[in-house]
Amino acid sequence: MKSVIDKLNRIEEWSIGIILLGLAVLTFLETALRYTISYTFPWFQEFANYFLIFGTYLGASIGVKYGTHFSMEALTECVPDRMSHILKTIAYSISGLAVLLFIFYGIKHIRAVIGFGVKSPAMQIPMYIPYIAIPVFSITMSFRFFVLSWTHFKKFLKNEPYVKVRKR
Repeated sequence: MKSVIDKLNRIEEWSIGIILLGLAVLTFLETALRYTISYTFPWFQEFANYFLIFGTYLGASIGVKYGTHFSMEALTECVPDRMSHILKTIAYSISGLAVLLFIFYGIKHIRAVIGFGVKSPAMQIPMYIPYIAIPVFSITMSFRFFVLSWTHFKKFLKNEPYVKVRKR
């Protein structure tokens, strides 16, 4: 199981790298073409926007894995270790539940867009394709929040020390 998760993590990280590289190359090409021959392809901007959507939600999921999201640590720093683990368990559970709402409403929105039959203006692809990133990567983000919640709950049960952000 661990090897499967490691492979998925690598795929995720390579994907975000490719997305960011693709965004940089597309933006550079679009700017270079605009200023050299006064022409850009109409789909460049649209494609870059869709890359940005995928990159944002994939990056948010990776951010949960590495703990790089904004968090308030004042309370967990001041209370005993066991209470810090409980607070983190609750916070991560609430975050996971909030992201489940992204999944629910993302799927609801995609179903509505499919029903309307809307296509993108320049590329003429169905508009639900760019929005697929929202529920898909929200699933991984929610899963990671629940894993972190479970990890802190296990540490609470085992009475393990809480790693403080600041040193005392």
